[in-house]
Amino acid sequence: MYPKKQKLGYLEEKPEVYKLQVMRCPVIDRKGIIAYAAKAAHVPESTVALAQEALFDAINYFCVNGHSVQVAGLGSFGIKLNSKVAKTVDEANADTITRKYIRFFPKAEIREMCSLKNINLHINDILNLKEENSGNGGTPTEP
Repeated sequence: MYPKKQKLGYLEEKPEVYKLQVMRCPVIDRKGIIAYAAKAAHVPESTVALAQEALFDAINYFCVNGHSVQVAGLGSFGIKLNSKVAKTVDEANADTITRKYIRFFPKAEIREMCSLKNINLHINDILNLKEENSGNGGTPTEP
């Protein structure tokens, strides 16, 4: 996040104010994550890629089969749905489903990192990080 100067209102003489904006960094793709993890773990990228693929296959398998899946250090995933109310058991079938979605429940530590209190405490750290990463497109520093 960083403070962005903007003019407020529709009047000709608009007051200048500052509003916090989310710092938009490039999306880190699968290849970038694998390279970062391989370097951090001191293992070949091919090993990390195989482990990542197997992990995601397992998460998919268990979610599709009705389980919530807890990923250590991240949170849990589960398939949720909304459906219409049915008057009888026979009417309560797949046709009554109105919405299917994957729900992610982040770990408490991640929720805390995103809390307003934490953002207010670390705004200067974030501003300093933006300055440090301004020359490399906002990519994370090497492990």
